[in-house]
Amino acid sequence: MYNNIKNILKENHITFEEYDHEPILSFEKAKEIREKLQYTGVESKSLFIKDRSGNYYIFVTTEGKKLDPKTIKNVLGGKVSICSKEELTQKTQCLPGCVSPFGYEKNISLVIDQDIFNHDKIIFSPGIPEKTFIITASGFKKVINNINNTTYKYIY
Repeated sequence: MYNNIKNILKENHITFEEYDHEPILSFEKAKEIREKLQYTGVESKSLFIKDRSGNYYIFVTTEGKKLDPKTIKNVLGGKVSICSKEELTQKTQCLPGCVSPFGYEKNISLVIDQDIFNHDKIIFSPGIPEKTFIITASGFKKVINNINNTTYKYIY
């Protein structure tokens, strides 16, 4: 996943910051590392979810925000549930706590909380806990517009 994310950013001519650090598997540890390395931006939050028909999605929002069941039902046309750790690892090649906002097979759709574009920089995991990437919101939008995954807008 890490190499795939890096290639997508390079192919789309997206400038990015890359940080190496001790493993991050929680927002508390992310905050600690952010303060230690002194990088800035909004921490993204990506959840691996599925609907009752077995369709998979990555829900991308910002730290501290929750998925609203009514809003997501309106966006996708049905209820969703968070996938198991086993499904997450098998389908995404990401570790739990390190879900990337993009870089997946075409059959995994993206649901993007539009609030994420109200921030200058977006901090995210490239699928592994020892790395952090930071890109601008405009760079993130460019990537989302240029990848082959179906994308849904989530406004809450």
